[in-house]
Amino acid sequence: MSIHKKISTVCLMLFVIFQSSISAASAIRPITVNINGGFVATDSTPFIVGGRVMVPIRTLASLGLSYSWDSKSHTATITNSTKDTFKMTQGQRTAYKNGQPVQMDSEANNYNGRMMVPARFVSEAFGYSVYYEGTRGIFFVKSKDYTLDTTKLTSSNVQEARLAAISLPIQYSFKSNNLAESDKKINYTYSFAKNDATRYKYDNGSVTTVVEIKDNKANAVWQFSTNGIPSSDLYTTLGGQQPSYIAELIDDYFEYSAGKYKAYYTSSKGSIKSFTYQPKNYGELIQPIPVQ
Repeated sequence: MSIHKKISTVCLMLFVIFQSSISAASAIRPITVNINGGFVATDSTPFIVGGRVMVPIRTLASLGLSYSWDSKSHTATITNSTKDTFKMTQGQRTAYKNGQPVQMDSEANNYNGRMMVPARFVSEAFGYSVYYEGTRGIFFVKSKDYTLDTTKLTSSNVQEARLAAISLPIQYSFKSNNLAESDKKINYTYSFAKNDATRYKYDNGSVTTVVEIKDNKANAVWQFSTNGIPSSDLYTTLGGQQPSYIAELIDDYFEYSAGKYKAYYTSSKGSIKSFTYQPKNYGELIQPIPVQ
C-alpha cells in the first residue's frame, strides 16, 4: 500500500471515530438544573467535562447573582446581593473573588457562544451548596436561606406533590449501579400509584430505581434490572430490597422516549389511556391526570 493510501485510510478511520464520538455525545441526556427546589430552563445545555459540571453562567441569575461580560477581555463578572464580585476570564483557571486570586478546578470557556463555568466552584464560592445526582442527571443548587416547602409534598394536588417529590435529590443507603446513571441511557420513565406522590419508580430502560418520600427526603429503597426484557417479572436486585408495594406503582406513567413525551394512566374502568405533551422544562414533566 502506498504512503498516500495509508494516510487516506488513517484519515478515514479518524473521521469515522470522530463522527461516532459526536453521535454518542449527542445521545447523552442533557443535565437538568434544579435551584432552590425548582427546575430552571437554561439557554445552553449543561454538560460534564473532566468530572465537573459546566453550566451557562446566565443560569446563576436564578441564584440572585447578576452577570456582565466584557467582550474585549473575554472576562465575566458575577456580583451577588452583598456586592461580592467574582471575575473569571475565558480559558483561565485563575479567577478573582473581591480582587483576590483563587484557583478553579476547571477553566471557564466559551461553547457555542455561551460562557460555561464550573458550577460547583462558582456556587460554593458564593456560599451555595451543590450536589450532582447521577441517577437522573440533575444538578441541585441551594442557597443558604433556602427552606424546603414541605406542604407541597403533602399537597392534595397530586401533580404538585409529585413535582415536589421528584424535586428532591435521590439519596442512597446502598451503592447505585453504574447502569442506573443518566448518561447511560437517554430515555426515562417515572411511574406512580394512582393519586399517590409518596413513592415512585424511575426507569432508564436498563435499571429501575424505587424511591420513597419519607421525612422530607427521597430515599432509594430498591434498584433492580429486568435484564432487558420489557414487562418481565424476573427481577435482578442490584441494591436495596424489593418493597411489598411494587405492584402498585403502575397506574400513572410519564415517559420520555425518542424525543417525545407521553403520559399513560389507568382509567376508572381499568383501561390504559394516554396523551402526548411538550413540557417547557423538566418541572412540567409531571402532568395532571384527567378527571375520570
